[in-house]
Amino acid sequence: MYQRTFDFPPKRLSFQLSHSNNTTTLFPSSQSSTCKPESSTSSSSTTSHNKQLDLPDTNKNRSPQTSPTNVSQAPTSLDDLLGQLEALDLSDFSPRNVEPSPTFKLRNQIIETKRAAFQVRDTLDDTQYFGDIGALYDRIAIPIPKGVLALTDDENRLVDSILRKPQHGMVSQFKTAVVEFKDMYKLYPETWLNDEIINFYMVLLMDRAATNSNSNIFPAIHCFNTFFCSTLREQGYDKVKRWTKKVDIFAKDLLLIPINQSYHWTLGVIDLKKKQVSIYDSMNGKHHSGVIKLLLKYLELEHLDKKKTPLDTSDWQGIMPSSIPQQNNSSDCGVFACTFAERLARNQSFDFSQNDMVSIRRRMVLDIKQKKLSTWSPLT
Repeated sequence: MYQRTFDFPPKRLSFQLSHSNNTTTLFPSSQSSTCKPESSTSSSSTTSHNKQLDLPDTNKNRSPQTSPTNVSQAPTSLDDLLGQLEALDLSDFSPRNVEPSPTFKLRNQIIETKRAAFQVRDTLDDTQYFGDIGALYDRIAIPIPKGVLALTDDENRLVDSILRKPQHGMVSQFKTAVVEFKDMYKLYPETWLNDEIINFYMVLLMDRAATNSNSNIFPAIHCFNTFFCSTLREQGYDKVKRWTKKVDIFAKDLLLIPINQSYHWTLGVIDLKKKQVSIYDSMNGKHHSGVIKLLLKYLELEHLDKKKTPLDTSDWQGIMPSSIPQQNNSSDCGVFACTFAERLARNQSFDFSQNDMVSIRRRMVLDIKQKKLSTWSPLT
């Protein structure tokens, strides 16, 4: 039961909207010849919602015949109901020369707004785009630029000052990672990256993920350092099992593993949700099946050691993606591996190429100096 009340100081007039047996009836809440004060009534099967509307205190001796008349025909839709509300003759309750109150005007505005909304809805129902909302989105979507965002003038000046030779000593330290000037110089164009640069960058990736742990953009990650895979391969699981004593890798979404093999950097990725082990190689190598088996075996041993239960990896997949950005020199593999990791660590597509390597190297200098990953692209 919905009830609406019109104020006549000191008396009020109410009408109620009653739903019974799938029938809607609009009628005055009082069956007496005089308007009674508003009262809230409720039962287990009836709910009243009262709203007050101010009107001038006139026609106090109104006869019962001048009360709003019953609407005997039940509305068949919400649109019909709005029409009946709009048709109610409330003019008798105020003199013709009295300006309707703001609340009275608001009631009419609400009705008109709802009617307009229903008309828009009905119009959409009849359009060809209602059945293909994707086509409508494509027509109205604002294009979003992709690619690597250039450094500002101030950022470029800072990077230039760091890369100026010769300089010595420590440039940046963050948690367990340390980078000196001799390491920063590895970020000159067409120069191989060393372990210190890549390990520092992996720590920055983990810090960003931890800082944004409540965001849907950043998956939970753990990054191994550059010595993990070679130590596991050459000395076995017992040598690395204590490396994760403070972290539950099985609670993460992605495990990122920089791998150096035959003087070439690649990125190993363990996706624990998709049950996949992937090797991202910017030279499109196809000789990584041994590394994939090594990482799967590591997962089994790690689960048995930390969880005390075996892990079945028989349904896991080993993947070597080929449709990924490729390098066209022999020196940018480390930058590609880091950029693969950065994009995967925020669910971003690989919107970069060989042409972006100098810009990416300079941004890495900036990020390591500031100990924080900066904006890589317009989507960040």
